[in-house]
Amino acid sequence: MAAPALHLAWANPVRIHWGAGCFQELALHAPVVVLADRAALSYENETLLLERLGQHCKAWSWFQGGLATVALAQTLGEELWPVLRQHPDATVLAIGGGSTLDLAKVIRYRMDESQAAPDRWRSNTLPSPVQRHPLWLVPTTAGTGSEVTRWATLWDTEIEVPAKLSWAPAEGYAEQAWVDPELSHSCPLRQSRDCALDSLAHALESLWNRNSNPITEALALDAARLVIAMLPVLLEQPGNRQARSALARASLLAGMAMAHTQTALAHALSYELTLKEQTPHGEACAVWLPMVWALALVPSPGCDAALARVFNVPAAEGVQCLRIWLERLGIVPRDLLDSAAGRATLDQEMRSARGRNFIASP
Repeated sequence: MAAPALHLAWANPVRIHWGAGCFQELALHAPVVVLADRAALSYENETLLLERLGQHCKAWSWFQGGLATVALAQTLGEELWPVLRQHPDATVLAIGGGSTLDLAKVIRYRMDESQAAPDRWRSNTLPSPVQRHPLWLVPTTAGTGSEVTRWATLWDTEIEVPAKLSWAPAEGYAEQAWVDPELSHSCPLRQSRDCALDSLAHALESLWNRNSNPITEALALDAARLVIAMLPVLLEQPGNRQARSALARASLLAGMAMAHTQTALAHALSYELTLKEQTPHGEACAVWLPMVWALALVPSPGCDAALARVFNVPAAEGVQCLRIWLERLGIVPRDLLDSAAGRATLDQEMRSARGRNFIASP
């Protein structure tokens, strides 16, 4: 009997501009509010953008780094919403890493003072009515993938037990994304490494995912192999434009895959490390990848076949290849199977919202 036909529905509503120098073509001929990472935008690019926006730029706020917290989102909203209220057709333009882009995804929904924004973000609900402003995203790191997904991560650090929140309205996608590898040259080398590791995690998490399909698999495989090949090159040659471009491409491809599959177990395990140990997000995901790869080997021959193509070795051997590759980058993999407490944590996270996407979760 012939295998049943596979039917897929695919859509990513973000219009993507790609290529070195494309940022210099960005222009808006309507009101715009800018949120930019102070450390990510050079003076030259800031000057260029201000010249291109001209009188259409109605407000400019700087993100000074750190986590995208609920408190910071509220502060930015209080600063920018009055301007957006005066210009209801304004676009929100965000330039920076994942935290900057995630904050812009939140504040593009203009709320009134009576609508209790922090509580809304904690419950992941939108008030009605709410004004949704157009959103353009410009990543300056090669790793976030946020520019092509509808999710934004917020960290709730002002409650008794700090928590990671996922802000994910159905129409949370940006209208446009400008992915210019040249912008990543201002990214510090350690941050470049961690962002690329986040891309690798997005790619691998899309492969060992219950929501995987042939399209996401193709995107994720290309992304994973690019990171594995080019990240060591970048760490030896930080100014290598070919490596920067390859990693920016990997980030975009992995983000497009992850936009459909969502992330899985390694991400679920990463959040506690970020909150309790202040481990950067990419590294906090990467330390779990060999363990999770090993757990993914049993359930699905299709997943095994895909993982075997990452290093072009049998899937089971890929675990050790990945471990060695990470250790050469200064990452020390972790394993929860060595203790009863670790196994209990693993079981708990497998049943979490992200963990349930993992192909081997119960």
